[in-house]
Amino acid sequence: MTWVKMLTFAAVVIIAAVLMTKYLIFALIKAFPGLKQFKKLLNLLYIVNLAGFALFKERTFLNTKAAEVVSLVIYFYFTFLFVFVAYGIFCEIMIFARRFFTDLYEKHLSPGKRKIVLAVITLIAFNTVAAGWLLAQNIVVKNVEVDSKKIEQYTRVVQISDIHFSRVIDERFAEKIVPMINDLKPDIVLFTGDYMDKGIANPLKIAEIMKKIEAPMGKYAISGNHEFYTGYFDCMDFIEQNGFEFMDGRVENIGRNIVVGGVMDRSAEEANVFYHEDEKVLKQFKNENFNIYLKHRPELEDGDSSHFDLMLSGHTHGGQIFPFTLFVKISTRYLAGLYELESGTKLYVSRGTGSWGPPVRFGATPEITLIELKP
Repeated sequence: MTWVKMLTFAAVVIIAAVLMTKYLIFALIKAFPGLKQFKKLLNLLYIVNLAGFALFKERTFLNTKAAEVVSLVIYFYFTFLFVFVAYGIFCEIMIFARRFFTDLYEKHLSPGKRKIVLAVITLIAFNTVAAGWLLAQNIVVKNVEVDSKKIEQYTRVVQISDIHFSRVIDERFAEKIVPMINDLKPDIVLFTGDYMDKGIANPLKIAEIMKKIEAPMGKYAISGNHEFYTGYFDCMDFIEQNGFEFMDGRVENIGRNIVVGGVMDRSAEEANVFYHEDEKVLKQFKNENFNIYLKHRPELEDGDSSHFDLMLSGHTHGGQIFPFTLFVKISTRYLAGLYELESGTKLYVSRGTGSWGPPVRFGATPEITLIELKP
């Protein structure tokens, strides 16, 4: 990130955290008016926001169990707070709308009814975090079939994406997904970015486990934006240690008339790393081949889709946590799943295999994708 974007991001995070805490205090006082005399004490909740910065400060690869526990507590708190405020704002809109129906409703809710609202929102937020934590562990296999005359032989491709090995996603996660991938008997394994973040406790153990993924035609990976936040060249070395061939800016014929090409994430420009622009990669594809284009973000310029047969992306996490899904949907045209493009080619956007930040998913189940290429 540039300094300007970093400062902007920090400002947005601080403002959002302060406003969410402000609503939490507002909701508590409305439900329990007696707490108003303790408002200065409640203002201490703002201090909790400072703990969030511990998650964004510079970290090394190495990590400790204590740091993992602290991270989980902070992540769960802010996830709870976000969901609480999101549904709380919806309730406040409904409460405000009552003013237009004075014949049916009182202008303001009584403290008793406010207590009910507070209890309901709290239960919803708690349920979202608790259920979302369990759902994040429930990785599903998503099956996709792609037919093309260019495919010479039935081929099984497994796509994984957005694992985010980190403080809270460690070798236990690797031990879980490797057997799942191998059980699918893939010919090819493709990883579409965001392999890791900083703070990994045991990177060598993760590499040892991930190297056990079996794919006779090869395992290929590209960068995501988090590879640049973490340190591009360190990440590239680590991903290769995990048994993947790095495909940023490269196109390779891997057999059966299948060609795989990948582009590095555009965060490269901000990180002062040479950026292999999409056009330079796309022009290397030949029409007679079945071309698979790996790009972390599901973004396309006019004419891009005429160069490939199948594009694989990630990045969106499918929104990861509802109602955050709604904001992601507004910001991207392609949220998750299979899309038919105007040129007749296809784009598949993975919901991601891991999770970023809190290990919580609600309304966006993590996935391993089996893509069956059929002649």
